[in-house]
Amino acid sequence: MPEPVKMSFAGVEFDIVQDEAAPAYFVFGVRKSGSSIMNSMVTSLARFNQVNYVDVAGQLFGKGVTVAGWQNDAGMATLLQGGNLFGGFRNAPLGLVGHPLLAASKKILLVRDPRDALVSEYFSSAYSHSIPEEGEGRQQMLENRARALKASVATYVLRQAKSFRGTLMEYREFIGMPGMRLYHYEDAIMNKRWFLEDICEHFGWTVTDQQLDQILGWADVLPDEERPDKFVRKVTPGDHRDKLEAEVILQLNDILAPMLDELGYSPTT
Repeated sequence: MPEPVKMSFAGVEFDIVQDEAAPAYFVFGVRKSGSSIMNSMVTSLARFNQVNYVDVAGQLFGKGVTVAGWQNDAGMATLLQGGNLFGGFRNAPLGLVGHPLLAASKKILLVRDPRDALVSEYFSSAYSHSIPEEGEGRQQMLENRARALKASVATYVLRQAKSFRGTLMEYREFIGMPGMRLYHYEDAIMNKRWFLEDICEHFGWTVTDQQLDQILGWADVLPDEERPDKFVRKVTPGDHRDKLEAEVILQLNDILAPMLDELGYSPTT
């Protein structure tokens, strides 16, 4: 793998390999849909296959750059080079739509039942989500935490449901792109070995059983009991049915339609 060079976007420096002969890859995961563990696992797969992983959105977040500060910025395209896996995206990088490298590259997107994701987001916002050390994003996250701590789970998810629907709708154009493979949290996170093997098949990568065992040794964590204040709180699907009354679920179904159907989730309680 060639040595990465420093490239800047939105005032943040990234280590980017520049290899015109090599393909690029993209990994997307809607927030609270297993995106963090997916990015960590795919980082290891990329390293085994001599591909440079670039945590684009994660590095921007760490520097306090808000989603609004980068999501529609076509200048992000200056980072796009062959030989890299671009990831960290919870929100769709709309400024890259139409870029030829994105269109030609293999891509994956991880989604989750949005009702479960909203419940997970409540606990994350209230207790466990990391806070940037600087920038506008730090204040935004502190305000989000304060609002979540004052709300019940039901109040929070109903308040955030339209925003989450918007996040999903932003990915509509990405889902239809050539080279995109859509994964569901309920399949991928509950069967990580299959998930990683399928990613490698899609990307044309290789991985040995020993390498898979190495990744799964730290990644395949399923808590024995719910841990409300931990990042890995509760992994099993269907959590919204345990946390929300039927009437609240019906309201969520109404708000989130038609994305439930489009993503393959049944709008039932």
